[in-house]
Amino acid sequence: MTIKEALTSTVNFALPDNTIEKALIDGDLNGTDAYTKSDARAVGVCMAGLLFTLITSADITEDDVWIKLPQRDVLLKVYSALCNKWGIPNEFAPEKPIVKQILFW
Repeated sequence: MTIKEALTSTVNFALPDNTIEKALIDGDLNGTDAYTKSDARAVGVCMAGLLFTLITSADITEDDVWIKLPQRDVLLKVYSALCNKWGIPNEFAPEKPIVKQILFW
């Protein structure tokens, strides 16, 4: 299995080939290389990037054609899990309050 095949098998949604190629390039991966366990993190980060693209994309409606994306709440949970697993910032996580100063009276 190639790295590109490993990535597309984890997304489970048809994406344009250019989108997948861009994610591979952004992740410094060669899609034609053989996938190994050492590539798991890089492929996971690429998958998170593709899920971010899906979550922020609009549904497409034109004449009789209607393309509805998978449920965004499910995609968001998978995206959050990937961010936690690979230690990357979650763009959709609510900001936690920051305590700057504690005053004792």
